[in-house]
Amino acid sequence: MTAGHPVDIAVIGASLGGVVAAWRACEAGHRVLLAAEHPWLGGQLTAQAVPPDEHAAIERGGACASYRAFREAMRTHYRAQPGFRDHTCLTGGLNPGDGWVSRLCIEPAVAARHFETLLAPHEAAGRLVVLRGVQPLSADRHGRHLARVRLREASGRVHEVQARFFVDATDTGALLPLAGLAYRLGKEAHTEFDEPDAPPAADVLDQQPVTHVVALEWQGAAGSVLEPPASHGFWRDRVVPHHAHRQFSLFLPGRQASSVPFPLTGHGQTLDLWRYRRVRAARQWPGLHPPPTELTLVNWGHNDYAVQPLLDGPLPQHEVEGAARELTRALVHWLQVHAPREDGTRGWPEWQPAAGVLGTADGLAQQVYVRESRRMVTLRTLTQLDIGVDQPEAALDPVHLPDSVGVAWYNLDIHPTCRSGHGTNARVRPFTLPLGAFVARDCDNLLPGCKNIGVTHLANACTRVHPVEWLVGEVAAHLAGACLRSGHTPRALQADPGARQALMDDLDRSGVPRRWEPAWLAGLHVHGAPDPQAPAPSSPS
Repeated sequence: MTAGHPVDIAVIGASLGGVVAAWRACEAGHRVLLAAEHPWLGGQLTAQAVPPDEHAAIERGGACASYRAFREAMRTHYRAQPGFRDHTCLTGGLNPGDGWVSRLCIEPAVAARHFETLLAPHEAAGRLVVLRGVQPLSADRHGRHLARVRLREASGRVHEVQARFFVDATDTGALLPLAGLAYRLGKEAHTEFDEPDAPPAADVLDQQPVTHVVALEWQGAAGSVLEPPASHGFWRDRVVPHHAHRQFSLFLPGRQASSVPFPLTGHGQTLDLWRYRRVRAARQWPGLHPPPTELTLVNWGHNDYAVQPLLDGPLPQHEVEGAARELTRALVHWLQVHAPREDGTRGWPEWQPAAGVLGTADGLAQQVYVRESRRMVTLRTLTQLDIGVDQPEAALDPVHLPDSVGVAWYNLDIHPTCRSGHGTNARVRPFTLPLGAFVARDCDNLLPGCKNIGVTHLANACTRVHPVEWLVGEVAAHLAGACLRSGHTPRALQADPGARQALMDDLDRSGVPRRWEPAWLAGLHVHGAPDPQAPAPSSPS
């Protein structure tokens, strides 16, 4: 059976960017469809269980007004909880989990509920249809026009979606191959864009690894030990390529093939693994007796799955996802049985998978964490040359590109990849995203809405994080709306100075900053100090 859904804008994929695009388009009065594969809306922030990766100026600016409002809504939620008192010590600002990867370590369920509340009025008003539990099945493209997309439920029921504009907000750029469009994936060759750190030969399979996050709860007594999967021995003994440490150890990959020690637990300002992505800290709830159990999200280098690429590789995507899930289960077993303790004994059986916390019975995230997507071939490609990598003399001097549609900033953060094992974490200058990175070369009504904007593998390492993906969703909605109002295609709008300026004015009115303000960066220090974009120079995300 096929159900039809004609709308103005169809957002395929309920990633973080997808939710923002759907919400913003509804706010503008458009009829919108949002297609969601997983129970929780919000992608990497919710279903993938990754706390926000942000830059150092985030408390002052450098992000969409709507993103900053979301951050404040999260803090307001925690302030209102009985027994909560802010005793954050590892970062600046009210940090509910007092983890050190982010200034806003929050429980994914809180963000998921917020997104449902954000979209509920539009669903009630009939502006928004949310299709849940669906995956892209096929697409019909006629020349430069994407006519329809079919979505399939697990039951086999098919939904046929027709829209004036489509936004590919899947975490993998799933619509690109379905629509028969060219795309980028993995590493580009040095000769294509003259990027200093690009390899001599392109390799579509040399992708960033995926990670299946698990929530661990620190219980008061030893609990049951997770049975080791068949692959446990392989992962326990595996040495990370180009690094001298085992995957299961007290080390993480550092810069220039170094191995950086990280203790499992710590106190004060120690950068330890338990508090790395901690989202519930007992010290934040002094008014509760007994205090709540601590909760951390395990997204460490230890459970990065880099043996096979997720996309277009020798294994189907679902098998890679299953293998990543098994790796995480192997890591949990190692932590519970073999990981060293400070007293010389081994095993942390009190660290238990937190059933229900991530909306699953086993404590694992609903979706694998995807760092790299298929990327749209666009009129302008953002490259390493546009973000000022490792330029200490101008570290806080923003790179302002023509036709900027928003500001961005994050380290060039690449985990050891699937073929070469190359990884790095390099500082970049604050930069901006150009309009051309949103304009498809070969299709007039398909826009990127997640990690699939026009960037190279190297630039994607800086644009894949939460505030930037939020920005991508904002821009996709504004660009689609501008085209619907003017009758332009995105390509024609970019070429028309008046229409282009109208889009920029619309972004300005919506609180999307397109230039870096000096006040946001004043007082930040990078020379000879830890990187301002993360609490530690080698902190991986």
